Amino acid sequence: MISTSATFPFVALLMLVLALATSASPSSSAEVSPTGDISSTSAPPPAVFIIGAAGAIGSQLTAHLLMKGIPVVAGLRRSKLPAYLTSHPLLVTELGVDCQNAASIERVLANHPSIETVWNLAAPLSVETSSDPALAYDVVVNGMDRLLKAMRKHNVPNICFSDSIGSYGASAPREGATARWLVENPTQDPGSDYGVQKRACRDLMQAFASEDSSRSSRFAVIPGVLHDDERWGAGTTEYALDAIKAAVAGTVYDSAVEIDVLLPMIMRDDLIDGLYRLTTASKEKLREVDGGYAIAGFSFTARSLFSEIAKVAPDFQYVADAQTLAESPAALFARLWPDSLSGKEAERDLGFKAKQSSVEKMVADIYNAHKH
Repeated sequence: MISTSATFPFVALLMLVLALATSASPSSSAEVSPTGDISSTSAPPPAVFIIGAAGAIGSQLTAHLLMKGIPVVAGLRRSKLPAYLTSHPLLVTELGVDCQNAASIERVLANHPSIETVWNLAAPLSVETSSDPALAYDVVVNGMDRLLKAMRKHNVPNICFSDSIGSYGASAPREGATARWLVENPTQDPGSDYGVQKRACRDLMQAFASEDSSRSSRFAVIPGVLHDDERWGAGTTEYALDAIKAAVAGTVYDSAVEIDVLLPMIMRDDLIDGLYRLTTASKEKLREVDGGYAIAGFSFTARSLFSEIAKVAPDFQYVADAQTLAESPAALFARLWPDSLSGKEAERDLGFKAKQSSVEKMVADIYNAHKH
């Protein structure tokens, strides 16, 4: 039995122990490490809704955000995500999401009030757009309009968009092209329906953000994306992957672009890091107009690419037929686009700089991945 004289010291000691335990308990507010990663002890941050989550970029961005502890609502039209992603506790998948169907977008935003950011990755490639501009316009421009109307209705404040080197025309800077240049030169001719449609999306996003100071508009100018997937699209810069695949197969490669034209490229892992940083950067850090940043990697010509391929596949052969190139949409686009993108702005505001800049290493890695 505790004596009356011992009661007060005991109670004081008990209160001290409880106070220490309470102060050591995890905070309910989100904490961010110096590297920008979400702390494992913090509450999960608001969700990111990714439209086009099953694509070559969307699936990797989904995986990266989940790895960083950010909940993702994956918008899928038909294709499903790989099994290693679908079991993740922070992932929710929504099938039947289609930018041509406003109701499908409305449904997702209504069902998931935790969404605060939307990544719109739904867009045909440059060559695909040229083959059916009307369909592309409905997917890209009308699709963005439908999305932003739904975001207004459900008070979703942040929109992110995948822009492209295809937005630049012949009057654009050849070296170090910035995203800002696109905004500051709205009347330039991109030379393609693809570029015109991207500009229309930027205009819609700018209007959306300007209506409310709590909103944020962000876009990434993406160069050609390199990876070792088994399949890829039919865009202009995919010529590099086609050439490496031909070397693995032992077939002659018919070049889709002129061999001395420089094109900006990036390894997919680097691109995903840049997109993640753009997604999670505080609004105050975004000093570029309309939140636009070029996600720069490295540039090379087809000639230098073919030279590196020959080092790993000595029997590699290619042809560059002048008549074919004169009629090729890919060759036309390649001539219009800048030789390089500026990485200064993304490094300054997002802390992003591409790690991979070696054509030799890129060729060897992709070649060996397909060879084995």
